[in-house]
Amino acid sequence: MRISEIHIYPVKGCRGYRLDSVEVTTMGLQGDREFTLMQGDTWMNQKLLPDLYQLGAIWEGNELRLTHPDQPDFLLTTDSSGAEAPLKIYGQVVAVLDMGRAVANWLAAAFGQPLRLVRAKAPVDWYLPLADFAKVHGQKQNKFVDTSPVLLTNQSSLDDLNRRLATAVPMDRFRANLVVTDLPAYAEDDQMQFQFPHLNLGQVAPCERCTVVTVDQVSGERAKEPLLTLSGYRRRAKGYAGGIVFGAYLLPALAGRISVGDESS
Repeated sequence: MRISEIHIYPVKGCRGYRLDSVEVTTMGLQGDREFTLMQGDTWMNQKLLPDLYQLGAIWEGNELRLTHPDQPDFLLTTDSSGAEAPLKIYGQVVAVLDMGRAVANWLAAAFGQPLRLVRAKAPVDWYLPLADFAKVHGQKQNKFVDTSPVLLTNQSSLDDLNRRLATAVPMDRFRANLVVTDLPAYAEDDQMQFQFPHLNLGQVAPCERCTVVTVDQVSGERAKEPLLTLSGYRRRAKGYAGGIVFGAYLLPALAGRISVGDESS
């Protein structure tokens, strides 16, 4: 198995971008999902804000360049502190820091509704009230991940899915951090350890998919596929979120580094 792609998403739900190599801690990839959008006290994602796919976010040193097709770029200085606010995530309240009025105004102009950009004030003990995610209970987390810190998908699995579809879909539908090649289709389901030269990852749970995978991440167009086809042959019994599986949630054992081209031992 070989790492073929690495992606981070600095703002939860935004467009991802590729890296050749990245530092990884037990909380996830450096720079990944460090921010989220809030509306009122609600944590926003592509299901709640369908046009979020248009938001780009790219790190430039300690600054974050935000892009949107209808607005000039906004360069956010991320080392500044902001006003503290509470954000409820899966039933637990997390303290977040507001990144300020200027970026809130930019987001409001881009999306036509009030939005705020926030980041976690400090790591919290992560908890998901689901037995599938017992391995992440109590793990420190300061990123806005849905479940566990790293999401891996397999190119062979996508190739198999695309052979079943009338129109092929790209891997960006699945918003993975790591993409691997040279692994049989769906072998990621049952592999408990992913050992690379400078990073060991353990499986937490299969990744069950929602309607975000039906959104074209370039045009925003929505359809029934590939979720409809996946539901016909990739559904777990007693799933935690509908049971339609594609990819695996992973947890780093220790801090390390991952690079394109890394092979598992």
